[in-house]
Amino acid sequence: MRDPYAVENWRADAKCKGLNTELWFPPREKELYKTIADQAKNVCFGRDGRPECPVRKDCLLYSEDMNEQYGIWGGLSHRERNALKRKAAKHGMTIKQWVESGKK
Repeated sequence: MRDPYAVENWRADAKCKGLNTELWFPPREKELYKTIADQAKNVCFGRDGRPECPVRKDCLLYSEDMNEQYGIWGGLSHRERNALKRKAAKHGMTIKQWVESGKK
């Protein structure tokens, strides 16, 4: 497990740095959630006209290390992160191994 206290090392380079953090914690209301979550994911994955976040994978792995239950981390919701974890496990890998291998 990576050092969770080294978090500032990757956060300093995060594309979302300085943006409204509420964007990454959309409300649970169905009609608002998708619109807001999609905006956050667009920033993470570079679908906002700018490059992908340079620390997206670090963010994703941090959420795994910290067992984050809420929010968009590394461009994925909690449900999507759980699905990725199951997919990696199906292939005999941890989510960290999966992400670092470049698999999708």
